[in-house]
Amino acid sequence: MASLKAVSADLKKAHNAKIYHGLEHPQRNTEVYQQQLKTVPNREFAGFRFNEKPEAVSPKLIHDLIVLYTHADSHQALASPKTTCAGFHPDYALVWSDAKGQRVLQICYGCHEWKYFGPGGVLHTDINEPAFYDSITQWLPPKS
Repeated sequence: MASLKAVSADLKKAHNAKIYHGLEHPQRNTEVYQQQLKTVPNREFAGFRFNEKPEAVSPKLIHDLIVLYTHADSHQALASPKTTCAGFHPDYALVWSDAKGQRVLQICYGCHEWKYFGPGGVLHTDINEPAFYDSITQWLPPKS
């Protein structure tokens, strides 16, 4: 398991990061998800499907998201099991690569969680409420 300190140091080195929007939740909206797999150009990042084209967002938004993630107070211990959602499913992913490999930071709106995948391992935590409601959902509004 990766540490927040190591992941934060890695994130601060991100270049050419892009944000991708996830397809529908495969358990909650099975029919829509199955249709999207057939009709929406998509790609996989760390086990989940996302639109093939990245979102049109500013470099400042990407920078702000990285800074928010690196603050320890933006995280909470992972609460499990969740009863308010149909299971982790990322609405968005921040993705970038370098010589050490691909990194993916997934953000789940249903669970209020983020999950980082990178060369140092995986870090999965809850997003604290101010970071989630006051920042993330304002910068990357939920899509239906």
